[in-house]
Amino acid sequence: MRRAALLLAIFLIALTTAQPQLNITVESPLYEPGSLVTVRVRGPPGAPVGLEVRGPIGELVALDQLNLDARGEAVFQFELDPALREGVYTVYAATPGAFAQAVFLVLRRPAPAIVLAPPGQAEVGREAAILGFVYPGLPLEVAVYVKPPGGDWELAGRVAANESGWFAVSYKPVREGVHLVRAEYGGSEEYAPTSSTANFTAARAPPPQWSVSAPRQAWLSDSVAIVCTGCDSVLVRTVAGEFLLKPGAQVELNVPGPWILYPAKGEVFGSPAVLLVKAKVSVSVEGPAEAGVGEPIQLKAQVTPPVQALRVKFESGGRVLGEALSRTNGTAILRVAFSEVGDYKVVALVQPTSILEAEPSKTLTVRVVSERVYVRLIAVDAKGRRLYNAVVEVGGTRLEAPMGVAEAVVRKGVYDVKVLWRGLTVYAGRVKLEGGNVTLTAQLYDLEVRVLDFLGRPAPGESVELYSGAELIAVALTDSEGKALFIRLPPGTYTAKAGEAQAQVAVPEEGSATLRLPPPSWLLPALAVLAAVAVAAVALKKGGLQVKVSKKGLSR
Repeated sequence: MRRAALLLAIFLIALTTAQPQLNITVESPLYEPGSLVTVRVRGPPGAPVGLEVRGPIGELVALDQLNLDARGEAVFQFELDPALREGVYTVYAATPGAFAQAVFLVLRRPAPAIVLAPPGQAEVGREAAILGFVYPGLPLEVAVYVKPPGGDWELAGRVAANESGWFAVSYKPVREGVHLVRAEYGGSEEYAPTSSTANFTAARAPPPQWSVSAPRQAWLSDSVAIVCTGCDSVLVRTVAGEFLLKPGAQVELNVPGPWILYPAKGEVFGSPAVLLVKAKVSVSVEGPAEAGVGEPIQLKAQVTPPVQALRVKFESGGRVLGEALSRTNGTAILRVAFSEVGDYKVVALVQPTSILEAEPSKTLTVRVVSERVYVRLIAVDAKGRRLYNAVVEVGGTRLEAPMGVAEAVVRKGVYDVKVLWRGLTVYAGRVKLEGGNVTLTAQLYDLEVRVLDFLGRPAPGESVELYSGAELIAVALTDSEGKALFIRLPPGTYTAKAGEAQAQVAVPEEGSATLRLPPPSWLLPALAVLAAVAVAAVALKKGGLQVKVSKKGLSR
């Protein structure tokens, strides 16, 4: 019995290990429209892997097929459209015998951050102030909640931050112990929701009188001394997180915004001091050097160092083109179209806050011309089916067409156009581009091979091999009508084989071929045996020999 159980366990382990393993990971859980997504794939070395990305309502975002390297690894990258909707996106990966998926979140709206500054220790029965800052200095409405020891969350107040981004609510603790504090911003059309948590201790005794001495204001990258009288350490809270300092430490200010400084002795904290760290940010603007009248183009401003939730204004000749908010990586993107021919001088301006100052960007010149047009180049085979994962070259410019469609904005004219598919150039020609949809019909054709048995009847389930020269390029089984279909073949002469039958066929001149199977090898010997039996039976009958079988035996 034990031996049988052991054998079963070994069999199950072998069965499990025989299944190919596939794993995919997305480099970041959160992306913004217009950013580059990186997906890492691991699986059987050399295995083909199909990848598909779907959006929140099931819409197709990206499609590709790749082969894993000798280590069983590959990287898949694709760029998110700047107009992409918010929500959860799913990456699906499949290889023969294995499947995997991963998700990531796309947020169009930047999320401001909240830095909380509750008291280190409050006295039971006395009002205490809970301060906070909406980074990077935004006048947004915030709800503040407090959770006393053993109690539920209570609304301490709903308040709008001032123009500098600061807010304050009062709270009277009635119990001793650690109180949790949470500040929430519910979100809007411009900003995503956000929240922050902190805590303070309530005691019967008055707060300790330790104090922190530091400048009230300094600039990013300044080096300042933080002095604490009567304490062991200083707890520092910034928008980037918390850390401890030794009293009297000289520290380089590397995070803009408020630094909340708590004097600490053991596990007891005193009243905080605030050091406001200001920063000067630079901004650059990028965009196409040329555009057509009415053509939508993308202008991108880059804030350095990266700061999110800043309002960036794009102007040209004193006229406001539009506004956008900076994302986590410091970019602000605006889509705009110019209605008249001319040269447009574009600058980006960052709206200053209580902690950030910025100079206007350098000028970007966009030349708007009248003759540029938008075209969709649709790659199809001879049957009109789209060629997925194709590449279209227009005048030497390479355009990806994962769904069989490449989009471009070009000047009107005649271009050398190529379609590449699976390493082959399947279309090449001179094409006049004047705007709109252009269908590029590739030289890829279907071949139907019909297999008949030696009696001329359809032969279902027969394996048909297709050769190009001596190379086997495809195998297909015949259906119930004896037909096998090979699709998307380049022009050429092929050899179709089924059993001992074969035929040469020229594509596309011939769209079909018929193979007639010879009689099976056992048929002629069987016919000979049947003929011999028949002759013997006739001879016996003529000789009067009769054989009868009765219950008693044989008789003549």
